[in-house]
Formats: sequence, C-alpha cells, structure tokens
Amino acid sequence: MFKYLSLKYKIGVLVFGSFLSFIVLIGFIFVAEKEVSDQSVIQLQRLIQDEVEQKLKLSTDSMAQSLGALIKGLDEKQQIAIIAQAIENFRFEDDDSGYYFVYKEHVCVAHPNRKDLLGKSLAEAKDTNGIYYVRELFKTAKDQTKEGKFVHYLFSKPLQDGTLGNAPKIAYAALIPNTENIWISTGVYADTFDQYAQKNSESIMNIVHSTLSNALLMASICFILIFVPLIFMFYRSLLKSVHILQHNMMLFFKYLNRESKEIRLDPLNNKDEFGTMAMSIEKNVDQIAKNLESDQSLVAQSLQVIDRA
Repeated sequence: MFKYLSLKYKIGVLVFGSFLSFIVLIGFIFVAEKEVSDQSVIQLQRLIQDEVEQKLKLSTDSMAQSLGALIKGLDEKQQIAIIAQAIENFRFEDDDSGYYFVYKEHVCVAHPNRKDLLGKSLAEAKDTNGIYYVRELFKTAKDQTKEGKFVHYLFSKPLQDGTLGNAPKIAYAALIPNTENIWISTGVYADTFDQYAQKNSESIMNIVHSTLSNALLMASICFILIFVPLIFMFYRSLLKSVHILQHNMMLFFKYLNRESKEIRLDPLNNKDEFGTMAMSIEKNVDQIAKNLESDQSLVAQSLQVIDRA
C-alpha cells in the first residue's frame, strides 16, 4: 500500500510516525514511572525492615545486658520484680505500640500491657498462621547469632481507642545474663512499614516525577523548535526539487517528440543528488540539441546537393 502513495503523502506518513513514536515514548515513560513507584515501595519496605531488625537487636541486647548486670546476685523473684518495674512504662514508636516483655522459658513473667498473661505458660500459643511464637522466641534467644534471628508472627496490637487488634509483628529475643532462662524480647508491628515506605516513596517519586516532567517538557520544546522546522524545510526543499526535475523532464520529452521547438529548463542549484541529476539532464539536453542541429544541417546540405544534381 505504501508504494501507491505519492511522495508528499509518504513524507506526511514519516512525520506522523515520528510524532506518534514520540507520544508512545512519553507513554512508556509514565508507565515505567508507575512501575518504579511500585518497586520503590517494595524496596523501601525491605530496607526499613532490615534497619528495624538491626535496631531491635541492638536495643534488646543492650537492655538484656543492662538488666543482667543490675540483677546479678539476686534471687529470681527479686530479679523478675526489678525487670518488670524497668519495662513497665517504657514505650517507643509514635503510637506507643513498642514495648519490652519478659518470659521465663514459656511462662510470661513481665508484660506492660497484657497483665492477663502473667504466670501463664504460652508454649502452646500460636497465631492464626500456626506459628508458636513463644517457642520460637525462646529458641532464638538461646541460639542467637551475630546477624540476629527474628520471629515473624501475628499478635494483638493496642489501638489508639484502647481496644486490641491483630497485626504482623517482627520480634527479637535475648537471654538476660545472670538468670535461669529468663529472656527479654521486643518487636515492632510491621503494618507501619507500609506507611513509612509509602510516605518516603511518595517524596522520592515526587522528585522523580518533577525531574521527568521537566525533562519531557524540554524534550518537547526541542522537538518542536528543532525537529519540526527541519522537517518542514526538508519537505519544502524535497518537493521543490522533485517538481523542478519533473517539469524539466516533461519539457525534455516534449522537445524530443518535436512538440516544442525550444527547451528552457528551470534551474536547480542544489548541491545534493537532485542538483546532480538536474545538471546531468541539462548537459544531455544541450548535447542532444547540438546533435539535432548538426543532423538538421547535414540534411539541408544533402538536399542542396540533390537539388543541384
């Protein structure tokens, strides 16, 4: 189908295709921006989780060591009383959802929020996903590593209205020195990670969006100020050259067919391939005209000789 189009329409298709490609490119950029936004939230969640886990490890290890030194040499009842008093009023996180809790093996001995758990064995306690979180915390407390072992589970979360809800939690546990299998743990509710990640991602993506928008605006301006005028100049120059060559060829063929006695070609002073073609046509026209004049002269001479004879 393309071969049936005139040169003017072919150039028009080329220009239209260029504009369409530019628009499609802009569309892909905005789609990619959405993908970057989604991936940035995921990556920020991972980074925040890694950072939070290391802070949990540092704070819990520090608390365990400090309490262990404080209660050294006391009997277990006194140790538990001092530990319970130490963690009773300590809170962290903006919503005060962060706190320490203490167990002796699987039995809760100190908890600032859940007094109903004190003295109870939670060895069989599990979350809705089937994770025995107290067992796991005690196990990791006895076998901690330099990198830290963490337990992920669902647990009740105190809400701002005073009620309790369930939320995913990441916890770290450490044995308290100078005690008999008493361990301390704390954790953070992972549902806040989404809020932190979304908030930070939005600020980052605002910068990215602003940068991309400015870049696209500058690219569009350059496209309009540079590409469009160049296409217009190319279009006019090309069509002018084609029209002159077409006109000259028509005059040339009329001259050959003796439909006209003289030929006046339109000049084409381009230095490109069209200019070369025009010069070649002019040279051939001059040569053919000279040959025709020479042939006409010979014919006239021959006729004169015949008339004399």
